[in-house]
Amino acid sequence: MIGRRQPDWLPEATAYIDGTLPRLMSIATALTGQRADAEDLVQDTLERLIAKWPSVQRADNVDAYVRRIMVNHFLTGKRKRGSRDVVSHDLVTSDRITTGGPGHEQVVNRDLLVRALAQLPERQRIVLVLRYVADQPDSAIAEVLGCNPAAVRAIAHRGLVTLRSGAEGGTFRERKVTETALDGACTTTSTG
Repeated sequence: MIGRRQPDWLPEATAYIDGTLPRLMSIATALTGQRADAEDLVQDTLERLIAKWPSVQRADNVDAYVRRIMVNHFLTGKRKRGSRDVVSHDLVTSDRITTGGPGHEQVVNRDLLVRALAQLPERQRIVLVLRYVADQPDSAIAEVLGCNPAAVRAIAHRGLVTLRSGAEGGTFRERKVTETALDGACTTTSTG
């Protein structure tokens, strides 16, 4: 629109987005399990962020506010999508899979971890992603989920037990999701 002035807060919001975008993509990818869905989740989160920036910037913790927007959009989107047909990533890319090369093992481990996380119930997935990918303390996770820190610890414990038993017992298709991959979740998942 010609002659329309940009809000005074837009440069500050843009700078915040530029600085946090890689972290938001890591969190969204771990939550959704698919890059395209992660991009949609980040876009929806940023759209909401910009629309509410004047109140967001007054929050005590802007990052926590943004994570809460993302988790709420993730949960709402899962309810809306409900039952849609999903095509296997393996089926679509089986002819393009290559092995070797620099960083290949790290990419494979990250992919296996994202797939394993996708099989968890959503609250367990959210807790593990916020704890290990976003590196958040239990109190911050509890605030996002609207529960107490003890509940977060219990959910995290159940999620880790499920991941470990799935990796050891062969419940997950990819048996390579080991204790090492789980313990390295923060470094493996946040480097992409």
